[in-house]
Amino acid sequence: MEWIRRNILIVFWIILFIHCLFHVLHLPFVGISKLLLIPSLLVYLFTRKKEEVLVGINFFYLVAILFAFIGDMLLVIINDLLFLPGMVSYIVNLFFLCIFFLQLQKLHLNQLLKPIFVLLILGLIGYFVYGFLGDQLKQFQLPVLIYMVFVAITAALAMNTIQHPQLHKTGWYFFIGIIVFILSNTILVLNRFHFLYHNLYVAVMLTYGAAQYLLARGVALVSKDVQS
Repeated sequence: MEWIRRNILIVFWIILFIHCLFHVLHLPFVGISKLLLIPSLLVYLFTRKKEEVLVGINFFYLVAILFAFIGDMLLVIINDLLFLPGMVSYIVNLFFLCIFFLQLQKLHLNQLLKPIFVLLILGLIGYFVYGFLGDQLKQFQLPVLIYMVFVAITAALAMNTIQHPQLHKTGWYFFIGIIVFILSNTILVLNRFHFLYHNLYVAVMLTYGAAQYLLARGVALVSKDVQS
């Protein structure tokens, strides 16, 4: 158990790189390697010291990461049949992340400037990306728009956690994690509907893995920051 606790994050990165390698080389079991990523992060969270686990793993975060795992399963085979349910799963993931971030730090009128700034910047970027793709999104225009709204709100609430007096450092894990998640999704959508480059998938997965890693690390650090 001690070895697992100390090395599980190394195992996570090894799994991620193996998954990317399997994809580039067209090897079998590439889908299975992807589905090991979220469970390895859960092992990391649940094998920490007992006093940290009780404080640091929030119910809403667990529900969020569960839906991220469901989204991973649905997108192992990306086609028009499974792409929309996968997107819905990630929207639910973002919804519960929003609740988690709000539990950590409520919104206050005198602290709205930074979250609103994040919303405006991401809204502007989303406007250009959405306009660039246009009719190429076809029947996914509305789902993609809804997804963009949710991910921007999630990023704004992640930024808001930085303003917690005890979570300033940990909040950056959440905010950077969500920004990297947005980068991953942007590459995915642009490639899915426009570029269609096979090996851009590696960039999608590396950024996605980094995002999930940063979020899990933030969750692991919450208890230490709150107790310090």
